[in-house]
Amino acid sequence: MAPDRRPDAPRGVNALLGRLGWPDPERWWQHWQDRGGLSLERDRWTVPVDDAWIASLALPLLTRVEQAHAADVPSLIGVSALPGCGKTTLCSWIKQAADSLGWSVEQLSLDDFYWPADELERSMAGNPWRVPRALPGSHDLNGMERSLQTWLQGGCLQAPRFDKSLRGGRGDRCGSVTSKPRVVLLEGWFLGVVAGEHHEDVLQQPLTPAERQWRPKAMSSLSEYASIWTLLDELWHLRIDSVQASARWKRQQLTTQLDNTGVMFAENDLSDFNRMVEAALPSSCLNSISGAAVIVDLTSDRSIREVRLR
Repeated sequence: MAPDRRPDAPRGVNALLGRLGWPDPERWWQHWQDRGGLSLERDRWTVPVDDAWIASLALPLLTRVEQAHAADVPSLIGVSALPGCGKTTLCSWIKQAADSLGWSVEQLSLDDFYWPADELERSMAGNPWRVPRALPGSHDLNGMERSLQTWLQGGCLQAPRFDKSLRGGRGDRCGSVTSKPRVVLLEGWFLGVVAGEHHEDVLQQPLTPAERQWRPKAMSSLSEYASIWTLLDELWHLRIDSVQASARWKRQQLTTQLDNTGVMFAENDLSDFNRMVEAALPSSCLNSISGAAVIVDLTSDRSIREVRLR
């Protein structure tokens, strides 16, 4: 089989490879060619993916996982992005690819640590978007920190799983995972976001009185996640300019969910969810995550525009 040609790299990708210990991009590309290149676990992508996404994001992140796996300590790597950007699909592929290469990797989401149904309903009661989950405050932070700390201190990783298709799409916990991975990927839509002083947003629709009343509550709940963020060894942020792109991609994601589970969001539920993402937290704090080491700027069609390093 002829070797894959490396797609043109967006600005910043080669600098990222240098940080990952590969100052020669051609040697890095050959390293992955020897392990399957663009064909590595290609059938594990649940949605169509282009070569550039694999070459400029998936394989560099897998390189970071390889680097972390080679260390003799557990490593927690975070991936943060607005809904629909592809973070869950990306992390799922990373785990599948790592498994095929014999590396011990686990994938977790903030979503896995949603409260069980009754507590989840109480935590979300009265929110102006009527969403059943996803807001800061909908997660069992003590349970999450206990799970991660036990694993980081050399124990097993024990974590719940959350099935969004249960309870007519409102979701509930369903089973758990017990493993002892060398690397854990943790992803979420506000992962790493810090509550602080932020300028008011320029929104297409101004905040309603109910949204203005709820936002301080969301920000106060967000501050309680800080101890989780400190456990991250590194955070990658997939960033987009417009929440409208996130809304469009979320619709595509839910179409895939319908195909896989038979559960569909009602149109008004989707609109409420998208408005929550736009209005619950200031866009300034979502767009500028101070703890992110790698920032991947995405275009409105989900292509990679540029990679920035901190």
